[in-house]
Amino acid sequence: MATDSDYADRFLNAAEAMKASLEKKYGRKFSGLGQARNHALENNNPIIRNHQESLKILVDLRNVMQHSHVLSGVKLATPRLDAVNAMEEIAEKVQNPPKIHDYMIKDPAVLAPTDSLADAAELVIKEGFSQIPIYDEGKYQALFTTNALARWLSDAVHREQGHLIEEAVTVSAVLQFGEDYDQPKFVKPGESANKVCDFLSSESLRSTVLVTVDGTSTGKLQGIVTRFDVPQILRKITTAFPA
Repeated sequence: MATDSDYADRFLNAAEAMKASLEKKYGRKFSGLGQARNHALENNNPIIRNHQESLKILVDLRNVMQHSHVLSGVKLATPRLDAVNAMEEIAEKVQNPPKIHDYMIKDPAVLAPTDSLADAAELVIKEGFSQIPIYDEGKYQALFTTNALARWLSDAVHREQGHLIEEAVTVSAVLQFGEDYDQPKFVKPGESANKVCDFLSSESLRSTVLVTVDGTSTGKLQGIVTRFDVPQILRKITTAFPA
């Protein structure tokens, strides 16, 4: 059965491991984990930023443990198991940042330029997709988006003077209604999950990341991440403390 001493050792070891990892990353020594955390925040480290509230509590606990007096062999503070687990989990994420390949939608649905618009629209409605990659014989062409579809629909109704009379329309007809911000960003499977979430949460209008084997538009498609996926991914890669 684990003792208070075991918990304290695990907690302090995780704190030191986190500090050492940040020292290696930034190429400098820190007087303590608090200084390391502050430096990482100043440099907008996404993992430290996303855990800054939890780390404030954990760093304060670490300082009390490290510097408080011992009375009759009893320390002023010892960590609970949930605090130990939180410190270890965050330290692990600092040392080995979560990669997007663990959180992307794998093997996403794709369309071909010759697919019918009716089939594409059905896929959007049935699956709730707002962005679908378009590939022609394995080569990336564009991103089919509900925004482009809406622009095509508006134009079609205007052409038909208030009516929609369009038959045998293919996906390629919608491509000309795409905008620059409809184009995705391409990344490798090993890209930081935090960086991908940062990109999709930024002021950039682009709302889709395509994950390819080499991080280019010519690479084989591995997965997709959209702005709508960000909250769920952040919940998975962020350690909450206290829970």
